[in-house]
Amino acid sequence: MSKTTSKSVLLAIILCVHALSGASAQTFMTNPETKDAQLYPPAFDESVFIFGGRYHKGYFGHSFTPSPTPENFYGIAMGYQRFFKTDPNGWNWGVEAGVAGRFGEGPTTAEIWAGGLGRYNGWVLGDSVRVSPSLTLGLSAVTDTFGVAKERENAQDKSAKLLFYVGPELSFSHVDNPEFEVFWRAQHRSGAWGTTGLAAIDGANAAMIGFRYKF
Repeated sequence: MSKTTSKSVLLAIILCVHALSGASAQTFMTNPETKDAQLYPPAFDESVFIFGGRYHKGYFGHSFTPSPTPENFYGIAMGYQRFFKTDPNGWNWGVEAGVAGRFGEGPTTAEIWAGGLGRYNGWVLGDSVRVSPSLTLGLSAVTDTFGVAKERENAQDKSAKLLFYVGPELSFSHVDNPEFEVFWRAQHRSGAWGTTGLAAIDGANAAMIGFRYKF
């Protein structure tokens, strides 16, 4: 996948989330005149989460395809989120930090990341399931690279141990238990095409599945 295509995928994600957030909630929910818990969930401002999955040999955009070519590397992660602005009717803004263990064909490595977080409360489907998109942007540091990321790092003259972190996510919760969520996330590290002085590579990529508890 070319750099232009990767940029287009990321831009499309951001534009779609903003466009959908501007749509009328009445399109997705019943009884739009009522202000019950189904339409207006509690404004949780903290959460903890775990997730895991398998890395693949593709680029960022391949995480959104059904079957990217897998690598024999896996990751298990845990993290924390804190929102400083919570709006039950729209956008929430805060920070996220996480740590991951990465293992497979080679030495076990570790990743730590932190960044800003934007989350839209989403839409209720079928009067029962809430779907909420979010995006984390920040920095990621690893003890070492592996697999295809190591190959890309070795092909240029800069270390890829510090890169940017991008974590687009789609979460699902039941309206009766909004504090519990399952989610899908693309775990991505890259140097933003070398425009910021970091290594000009598309680093490790994985599609992850996780669980979150909000409080």
